[in-house]
Amino acid sequence: MQEKKRIYRTKDALESRVTYSCTDSIVANLKTNKISIYGDAIVEYDGIKMTADLIELDTDKSEIYAIYTIDEEGNRVGIPKFEEGTQSFTAASIRYNFETEKGFIEELKTKQEEMYLQMGVAKRQKNEQVHFTQGKFTTCELDDPHFHFQLSKAVMVPSERIATGPVNLWVKGIPTPLGLPFSVIPTKDQEEEQNGFIFPMFTPVSQYGFGFQDLGYYFPIKQSEHIQTTMYATLYSRGTFEIRNQTDYKKHYKFAGNLNLQYSSFRQSFPLDSIRKEKIVVQWQHSQEQKANPFWRFNSSVNFQSDNSGKTDLDNLSQQYFQNNFNSDINLIRSFPGKPVTIGLKAALKQNSASKNIDADLPTLNVNVNRFFPFKALRKNKIGEEKFYEKIGVTYALEAKNRAIFGDSLISQGRYDLIENQMQNGIQHRIGTNYPLQLFKKTLTLNTTAQYNLRMNFQSIEKRYVDSSNLIVNDTLDGLGLSQDVAFQTELSTNLYAYYNFVGNSGMKMRHVITPRISMRYQPNLSSFRTDYLGPNGDTVKYSPFENSLYREGLGREVGLISYNLNNTFELKHRNRNDTIDEEFTKTRIIDAFSISGNYDIFKDSMQFSDINFNLRIAPIKGLSIVSGASVSPYAWDGNDNFYDEYAFNSGQGFGRVTKANISTTYTFTAKESREEINKTQEIMGDHWGADFQYYALNPHEVINFEIPWKINLTHTFFVNLNQSNPDERYSRNQNIVLSGDVSFTERWKLGLNSSYDLNMKELTQTRLSLSRDMHCWQLSFYWTPVGGQQSFLIRFNATSALFQSAKLELRKPPEFL
Repeated sequence: MQEKKRIYRTKDALESRVTYSCTDSIVANLKTNKISIYGDAIVEYDGIKMTADLIELDTDKSEIYAIYTIDEEGNRVGIPKFEEGTQSFTAASIRYNFETEKGFIEELKTKQEEMYLQMGVAKRQKNEQVHFTQGKFTTCELDDPHFHFQLSKAVMVPSERIATGPVNLWVKGIPTPLGLPFSVIPTKDQEEEQNGFIFPMFTPVSQYGFGFQDLGYYFPIKQSEHIQTTMYATLYSRGTFEIRNQTDYKKHYKFAGNLNLQYSSFRQSFPLDSIRKEKIVVQWQHSQEQKANPFWRFNSSVNFQSDNSGKTDLDNLSQQYFQNNFNSDINLIRSFPGKPVTIGLKAALKQNSASKNIDADLPTLNVNVNRFFPFKALRKNKIGEEKFYEKIGVTYALEAKNRAIFGDSLISQGRYDLIENQMQNGIQHRIGTNYPLQLFKKTLTLNTTAQYNLRMNFQSIEKRYVDSSNLIVNDTLDGLGLSQDVAFQTELSTNLYAYYNFVGNSGMKMRHVITPRISMRYQPNLSSFRTDYLGPNGDTVKYSPFENSLYREGLGREVGLISYNLNNTFELKHRNRNDTIDEEFTKTRIIDAFSISGNYDIFKDSMQFSDINFNLRIAPIKGLSIVSGASVSPYAWDGNDNFYDEYAFNSGQGFGRVTKANISTTYTFTAKESREEINKTQEIMGDHWGADFQYYALNPHEVINFEIPWKINLTHTFFVNLNQSNPDERYSRNQNIVLSGDVSFTERWKLGLNSSYDLNMKELTQTRLSLSRDMHCWQLSFYWTPVGGQQSFLIRFNATSALFQSAKLELRKPPEFL
């Protein structure tokens, strides 16, 4: 009988199985119980994995030793790497005991998020803590970092903190006088962040004096996993200060947003240093996840400035420093499943620092009914093609609004009673129908529409004459007033293609795409215009009672408008000379867009033709774009340059007179691939060209395309306008040159520029220059606005790592706005 094989377990055996492999050889010494593994060696034991070019395994001591080898050129090969769970690091040599779970490490390197830690000599304890000396802490990933904090001795608790002894800052291998006697560096995951201080930015020179900016304290709010907040304080030696709170919140699959509350107090310079100006800023961004609620949507975008100016900001490089408009709105929208109805409620505030006005909508109610087909229900038998009346679509929209436009000074003065007096309110109803029709095998599109508008205003006016002041004044009347209009329009459009052959056997053809559109609009006179006889002589005054109301009327007369638009593109189609079998063709655009448009009003008393508008865009060579436009009046003019109801041709004045003209020449410097993207945009808009994107069809280089990494535009513009106010100068002319873009002229340097030069005044009107130097883990930036209304400069030296985002130095001189 064959004896069974048995496995014997000794007391000094390892608890788990050890697996190992290599690409070179394995040498086992049975006397010393040591195994040497050469070439891409891998050893795995109980969740621990170690790789190196040479690994020695001592089974008697339950110990493993890993080290690199040297190749023929003296380079290190197979740097040891230790992995356990999510923890990993590399080192020059690693000695680890499986039983005691302790290790001895030389030249250890580890990374956690943006932090890099190097250790000269380290010991790993059983509790996974690492005690080490000769440490380097940095955010620079190089073996010899540009900067680091030299740690004499320290203890690292994984995913917790690093507690150190004396710390000294080194730059390019040279110690600096900056240091600390000890430090505690948190290394917790972001989900487990602790509250603490945020280091401020020091400003040694400014118009406010010396100060620090954005000294912060962070509150993660441990009781909630969905919200965190930070308090910031800014203080300058001359008395200017600012307090700001930034709160961020998020609930997965529900909503996310942030709220910024800011209070600033500016102290003016001597001798007006006793005068202060205060400012309150409220910024709130809230967005709802699309799947959070299929029927209710809530979002907000609030940007309120109490002084209606973005220039009263301690940071003149803030995003809104050069803005004049600040818009705020809060929206609540309700949709109904299976029904074309949407209801929305909105509160909006529009601020304009140039006009010093505030436009408030508090609130606005919208009810929209998308297009539906009410006559489909008339046919009981659904078999067969649709009847013509079944294609008639109907839409409805209601808007109820409470609005006020007032000067921003009323807020600072607290005159809310005057703001209330400026309130206007009303309701507007819009009912529309449309009937699309495809003719001649869908080559022509005929779209007929009708729209009825009913306006309900709760304020109106009545004009009267005041003898004492010899003026006609408006009396505001409260109460409901109705006005209405109805319009019928039909539009015919198509695309026509023509091909022209050239003489010879070159195979070259010209493709001509013609896009004509003609429309007719009729609007009967249903307005409520009144005619009064006012003044000492009983002069006739025609006006609308709702000319100052929320919803105003149109022209107050019958309108019959015939509009036309004709767009043309031309391109050459020729054989590719590099194609030997004559099957490949190349397209070359000759004229990208050439359009003619205008209108004729049948019921107008005189001068029924509008100006004839011409637009042209050509690109004669790659990168060069020429865009021009002109408006020509077909009517004659007298010796005072005033037009009258007579055609210029009949008066011997040619086909008309140019009222305005412009030409813009742009050369775009960019990479070949980026230029191809611009040409692709041009081709798409050339074949499907409409008034909605007419400007970008003529200027495709201005279309925002994130696939284009860089480009520089050099533009020359020339404008001519008919000057009827000054008979001595028939036309006013203006021309300027604009240079914009950014370029990386070396791997580390980037230059950005936006500058305009007025050739008439022979001076720069606005120039902004930025220069940045990428110093790997640091960045040096220079921003300068030498010309224009916001002259300023700023020099910034900051760390690129988010860990040291507060480690920056700035020197600035903002413009004088106080």
